Amino acid sequence: MQQVHPRVLVSAYACGPGDEPEAAAGWAFARAAARSHRVHVITRHRFAPAVAAELERDPDLARNLTVEYLDLSERVLARKRRGSDVYWYYVLWQRALARRAAELHRATPFDVGHHVTFANDWLPCGLARVRDLPVVWGPVGGASTVPFRLSRWLGVRGTITELLRGVLTAPLRALWGDAAARRAAVVVVQNESVARRFRRARHVVVESNAALDDDLPGRARPTRPESAERPRRAVFVGRLLAWKGCRLAIEALARTPGWELHVYGEGYERPALGRLAERRAVAGRVVFHGHRPRAEVLDAIAGCDAMLFPSMHDQAGWVAAEASALGRPVVCLPLGGVPLLAGANARPAELAGDVVGQLAARLAEAATAPGTPSGRWSASRLPDVVEGLYRTAAGAVAPSGSSV
Repeated sequence: MQQVHPRVLVSAYACGPGDEPEAAAGWAFARAAARSHRVHVITRHRFAPAVAAELERDPDLARNLTVEYLDLSERVLARKRRGSDVYWYYVLWQRALARRAAELHRATPFDVGHHVTFANDWLPCGLARVRDLPVVWGPVGGASTVPFRLSRWLGVRGTITELLRGVLTAPLRALWGDAAARRAAVVVVQNESVARRFRRARHVVVESNAALDDDLPGRARPTRPESAERPRRAVFVGRLLAWKGCRLAIEALARTPGWELHVYGEGYERPALGRLAERRAVAGRVVFHGHRPRAEVLDAIAGCDAMLFPSMHDQAGWVAAEASALGRPVVCLPLGGVPLLAGANARPAELAGDVVGQLAARLAEAATAPGTPSGRWSASRLPDVVEGLYRTAAGAVAPSGSSV
């Protein structure tokens, strides 16, 4: 008797092989689902060349994975000029996806629908509007916020940005996020903060969208040789935005003799960070590398003594997972998804009392308490993950959803 594979419809605004984290996550989940399901992915045209090349290379994958491309009209695309335009475009794209998904589901019903990307819990989920389709929503995130007591390290622009973020996303989360959570058979969240926000959903699972290669570059790099003369090396990797916490990293470095900090990334905070390093008399111990290729960054992580990454609300910072996979301790705050992704290699500072002093102490401890390589966030875990999610969703009695 021929085996019948469950049919899965995947909504992935970004989906394709490569170094772009959101697209790589969508592709990793789609590949994992195709191991034991018939998978139909809806994504955007810009991923078509990379996807076609990969399907050509892997005929076994191509047998179970169909990718359909959906974009809005050229007239609408022409208005998408700035980075922030992605949000209104995404809302319209989800409406178009809902219509297309409903057509596909009416023609040949799917067993499960899976909304994989964007990973924002305050934006709409088109699959939630498809009648009689059990839906897995996520991994999603966004509900994590910056504690008020950390606002002094945001600066003026960072503070205004966070205030606007809260004012704008809170009502949209209540409108779209809560509706998706009520409709979904399973809600998959990026971290515990988001789990608390959607705790009233029927079934909540904490699982990051991180999907690292088993042969992650840098694994074979030798550990830096011990030397009484060389300084310990910490790395910070991320966009230089206020909430990423590089100011806190520099403040902690100023209280940790014998360490240097290598910063990889660009952003509006760069001038202010240089001035802060001068004021704290650590300019000679802080090296700004700017934006560098991923392979170079991974090599820097593999060769450091610790990652210093006090991000204030990263939902799922992949760099923490990469550092943990390479066996580097991750000095961080107990906020967002960073401690989850760092796992046993997390060295979280306490928020009570002297936060900078706590970070400095964790960094100093990392010199004598190195990390252990971890495979927790390998892409190879995902087939079992999605199998469990789809089994739970298919067995749930879900609301019928809105007709489209």
